[in-house]
Amino acid sequence: MDQDGKLASLKQSIKTTSQVKSIADLKVGTVIYVEMDANDGLVLKDGYKTRLKYVVVAGAKSNQKEICAVLINSDADFSDDPDWKAEQYPLKQSNYQVFLDHDSWIDCTDPKVLTIRKLKAKKAEISGSLSEDDMNIVLEKLKNSEFVDSHMKKVFGLSSNRK
Repeated sequence: MDQDGKLASLKQSIKTTSQVKSIADLKVGTVIYVEMDANDGLVLKDGYKTRLKYVVVAGAKSNQKEICAVLINSDADFSDDPDWKAEQYPLKQSNYQVFLDHDSWIDCTDPKVLTIRKLKAKKAEISGSLSEDDMNIVLEKLKNSEFVDSHMKKVFGLSSNRK
């Protein structure tokens, strides 16, 4: 039992410290859990107005007010197009047990632009980060992707070489 509320207080403290407070909390590879909607570029089905999604920070605008993030999805079967499927990067749950309940996929075809202000307002939570090897592969996919326009690549630093 938590008669004194110490456990509840600790849980709230941990949750608060993992919330996005500024761009300084984020770096390329940071995984964020955030409520997203159609304004964020999500295609919502089955009557949903919002969805809680894991996203991975892939870059930031030089003004430090917006990030570019790629979605983590449960499936990679949204399209039969082999070019589209080639841009889905698998994540093993065994490598990311802190935030994944099952094997998942990073969609490198459609990066989303998210404002730091909205991340703060939605109380987005930092859930972990990708390994350096996985992030380097995702960044390479984004850099070479024909699905991502060159302006987005330039603005968010996706076209540069990182290591």
